[in-house]
Amino acid sequence: MKRQLMAFVLLALPLAAQEPLVNTSKPAPAVIQKLIPLKYADPRTVQDLLRIFEGNVISNTEMHALAVRASPQTMQAIEEAVARLDTPAAAPKDIDLTIHLLVGSDSEGNIGGPAPKDLESVVTQLRNTFPFKNYRQLDVMTLRTRTGQRAGTESSGGSMQFGTVAKPVITSFSLNSSSVGADGTTVRLDQIRSNTRIPVETQPGNFSYQELTLNTDLDIKEGQKVVMGRMGINREQALFLVLTARLVQ
Repeated sequence: MKRQLMAFVLLALPLAAQEPLVNTSKPAPAVIQKLIPLKYADPRTVQDLLRIFEGNVISNTEMHALAVRASPQTMQAIEEAVARLDTPAAAPKDIDLTIHLLVGSDSEGNIGGPAPKDLESVVTQLRNTFPFKNYRQLDVMTLRTRTGQRAGTESSGGSMQFGTVAKPVITSFSLNSSSVGADGTTVRLDQIRSNTRIPVETQPGNFSYQELTLNTDLDIKEGQKVVMGRMGINREQALFLVLTARLVQ
């Protein structure tokens, strides 16, 4: 009897080894991928708003589209949100920027010309804040950009006088992107970079250039004049950047 029982057990072992193992783990949730083109809205702005959903959203401003990876339920919610956001009211707007370069000093100096009358309020504000007696305009630049796009410009219209020699002041101004707030009057400028090359006379007749750089983000009301920053030229002079934004209808 014992021998028969042992033989039965030995026969059952191969069959037990062939029994499939039961998988108790839950299946991975389904994930789908879609490319969603936009007609009007800025892809980066829409991407920021879609962060509330569980999924991966990548924006592309050149293709004006979103690449989305999410579960079917989340994908449906994202598509419904995009349909509500991508309306003609969200179409890119043109923005005109004016950048004034003002130099503060204790004397008339050898740089720029008189500040324009429309900057009188700004000059008064600067005099109340910084101990400079005179403010002169070194240069003025204009730039038209569009929401969601990069833009930049360069000018060599400013100059410094060294005796009978006039040396140009070269300024570049760029921004990574711009957008308009929900109130329709606030302009957001991201990653502004300004670089001004100021000539310096190292020896009579010999010149080098000093670089003044400003990096910032800025929120500005349409028509408002904002002093973006102060950069020291030397102990007696400083450069101020004044920016104005206007929406183009």
